[in-house]
Amino acid sequence: MNCQRINISLPVVLLSIVLGFLFFLAPPCNAWKTKDPKLAEEYANMLGFKVKDRVGKVAPNIEPGMVIDSSNYKDYPGLKELLPESLYSRLDLGAYAPLAPIKIVETDQYHLGRGWMEKSMESAKTIHIGEDGLSLKGYVGGYAFMHPKNGVELIQWAENSYLGDTGALRPMRMRLYGRNNRPEREMRQHVNFLRYMNCTDWKDDIQPNPEKINYVVSGTFIYPRDISGTAYVRKRYLPADKPDDFFLYVPSMRRTRRMSSRDTQDPLFGSDVIWDDYNTFWQKLSTTDFPNEYKMLPSREMLLPTYVDFDWPDDRALAGYTDYKIDESGGQVQLHFGSWQRRWVHICEVISKDPAYCYSKRVIVNEPEIHGQVQGDSYDQAGRLWRTGIGDCNLSQDGVGIMADLSEVIDLINNHRTILDFKGHTNPKWMGAEYGDVRFLSRRAK
Repeated sequence: MNCQRINISLPVVLLSIVLGFLFFLAPPCNAWKTKDPKLAEEYANMLGFKVKDRVGKVAPNIEPGMVIDSSNYKDYPGLKELLPESLYSRLDLGAYAPLAPIKIVETDQYHLGRGWMEKSMESAKTIHIGEDGLSLKGYVGGYAFMHPKNGVELIQWAENSYLGDTGALRPMRMRLYGRNNRPEREMRQHVNFLRYMNCTDWKDDIQPNPEKINYVVSGTFIYPRDISGTAYVRKRYLPADKPDDFFLYVPSMRRTRRMSSRDTQDPLFGSDVIWDDYNTFWQKLSTTDFPNEYKMLPSREMLLPTYVDFDWPDDRALAGYTDYKIDESGGQVQLHFGSWQRRWVHICEVISKDPAYCYSKRVIVNEPEIHGQVQGDSYDQAGRLWRTGIGDCNLSQDGVGIMADLSEVIDLINNHRTILDFKGHTNPKWMGAEYGDVRFLSRRAK
């Protein structure tokens, strides 16, 4: 038998071997699996449960492997119990911004890091609500009330969500869509998060801190040209009734403007995101300035987007996560979260006591294994559902570090949509207190 010699260079052979090895090691797409099984077990013991053991009781005929979309969602009556009306109604193709197909997968067991777990157990010994009925006392980090018993304790989850010790979004893309659910405009900014108190991951608390700054969120817009260079800093203080310090640098004026608490209800440059809706709920807790009543609604299971590992290359597709995407190719834009799964959630209802506030009520969905807000509905003063939002996250498989990935906010009254597309850097060690200084940011914006 005659054999033909094929000349293959050594670099090509080595590249093939390396790529094959990496493919073998890579986790399957749409999957999250801990890198530390011992920590995962200890974390579940601390919480007293695993989410996957609490779900599956509602509509058990909706199983992993199924795909639910506009053609079959009415075949599963129990789906209404797993989705809030704001999501369920969008399975109808006639709705504004209809949902992309929901691919069901098994429920994962998420967890955060060991530092967060140790601080949680330390806080559990001393944490309590102050005499004003709202301020948090005796808190040193980790869970703000591991097992919340009422609305005030639960709203402290929103106030102290796990965001890491530091965080950077490079960039945060804000994609705006109009009444026809087609692209209108895109904005980009660099966002920074810096925790001053109650650090859990890699750094010590910032000292001295006589003002009791809890954390700082800042940002600089980099696109388009008409807003490029605009920078802001918002400082959140630990005392409940101490208002945020909020500064905005306007490059066209070359001036820094102090914003009031009422400015936090303004949308960001025509988007559907107001300052108080950052991270689902970012309103400053207060007993005097726009006070609220907080109610803890019954905990339940719910379908939510699946988390994935945050440590990607620059592009999701290169990492294998091709189902996590924004598809603008069709008649209407669709946001694909890749997969959804059953989660056990705590729900807080926030009722405004001040009719001058933009919302009369908000319903916030809290995920217990990662101590964060994952979905929310906001109602106008007439009681109409106004804005609804949902998102997924990039969660490190050792539990240290979480970052937003894809999320959306929809204005259901005016039919307008903002999709947020993030590229995150979790716990960057180069970030210091200068990122809480609007003058520093304004110089970088030039």
